[in-house]
Amino acid sequence: MPLAPNGYEGERFKPAKVRLRDPIFLVLWLVVFGGFVGLSVYCLREYSISGVQGGIGDSTGGSSGTLNQHTAILLTLSCAVALVFSILYLILVRVATRFILELTLILSVIFNIGYAVYLWIEKFWSAAIIFTLFAILSIVSYFFMRSRIPLTRLLLKTVIDATKSHPSVYFWALLGTVIQAFFSIWTAWTLVSVYQRFSPSGAASSTGGNTGSGAVTGLIVFIGVAYYWTSELIKAVFFTTIAGTFGAWYYALPGDKARGASIKSFGRAISLSLGSLAFGSLIIALLDLLRAVLSIVQSSEAAGGDMVGAAIACVANCLLGCVQWAVELFNKYAYINIALYGNSYIKAAKETWRLVKDRGIDAIAQDCLTGIVFSFGSVIVGVITGIFAYVYLKRTDPTYINDQSSYISVILLVAVAMGIQICLSLGDGAINSGTSTLFVALAEDPYILQQKNPELFEMIRRTYPRVMQAVA
Repeated sequence: MPLAPNGYEGERFKPAKVRLRDPIFLVLWLVVFGGFVGLSVYCLREYSISGVQGGIGDSTGGSSGTLNQHTAILLTLSCAVALVFSILYLILVRVATRFILELTLILSVIFNIGYAVYLWIEKFWSAAIIFTLFAILSIVSYFFMRSRIPLTRLLLKTVIDATKSHPSVYFWALLGTVIQAFFSIWTAWTLVSVYQRFSPSGAASSTGGNTGSGAVTGLIVFIGVAYYWTSELIKAVFFTTIAGTFGAWYYALPGDKARGASIKSFGRAISLSLGSLAFGSLIIALLDLLRAVLSIVQSSEAAGGDMVGAAIACVANCLLGCVQWAVELFNKYAYINIALYGNSYIKAAKETWRLVKDRGIDAIAQDCLTGIVFSFGSVIVGVITGIFAYVYLKRTDPTYINDQSSYISVILLVAVAMGIQICLSLGDGAINSGTSTLFVALAEDPYILQQKNPELFEMIRRTYPRVMQAVA
């Protein structure tokens, strides 16, 4: 087991030393999530007795001067739209793999070029320079990435074939997406109830206690931390569950169908490994939150006419996005190590670093191609969700939009973010988890695949000769 940590005892999926990993981060998440639940219950209760009215397609719930039931219904419907289109996109990827790989790679280059041109036209000089460099880099990397499409296609084909033996992976991916959607809906209602309870113009603000913009801002930041952390943890749990399932399929002996692999993997993820997953999710959540803040700052500066401030926020957001991409890539392989060996996050990170040093370029290329597929899909779903939210707002024309037009950007930002999160949860779970796990398994012990499927192994060997060299 080359990628097992030093001193590891036991078999894959069955460590000899069974204990809770990274308990501090598990406790910390429980405290934050408990605080979110308490705040949600309190504010929703105050909101429910405030007498605010409103229904689907109705603007009467918008009579108060802040976000209200109308907004919550809108965001609920937006989550449903995002869920439907996420499922449709997954079906499209499954039936047209090579076409989607080629298309999204080309679109990524076109998007980078188009956005750089737009920034030059709008005279965002600093941001234009940065994105021009990104556009040039994307053009150069296109030819390198395109040469890796055959390997990625084979990995996707293998993973899709593996799902025939373990169709439960789609159930777990869908379950994770549904839970993600319901949590997003819950957060949307909590967000609205906080505005109603603590904003001076809120209908529930007269029920007692302090109100004011400072209280609202502090609570919104807390809700943002709780939402992003819990959302990332949900994705991590189901990603690890499915990674464990594909790992069990790969390492199973001939004739062994590894029955019950998914439920066992899920059990490990929500018990012994939950603290480790919370550790990794916290890092991504903080980056998510910082990028959300920078997006709001960018919109605010642009609306106020400060193009220099908007450009600085845009560049900072872009650079932070690059950091987040690298951390997410690293986290993904750390989660796979946790799924296979039940390590703590730090130990998994060390072994992941060894894998990255040995197969870093190949891992990045493979992950970029599959990542581009689902990143573009999530953006498309997010845009569709945002368009739906915008059309709904224009059709219902709630009063609070007229009273405070800045709420439009907040609502649309939340709707788009929820759409992206829901789609990424489904895409990363169903397919991307499998391709990354298969890549790790091939790096660790390629000859297992030769025993299981000689024809497929030969195809991969011809496409990717380095598969014959296991990680030392």
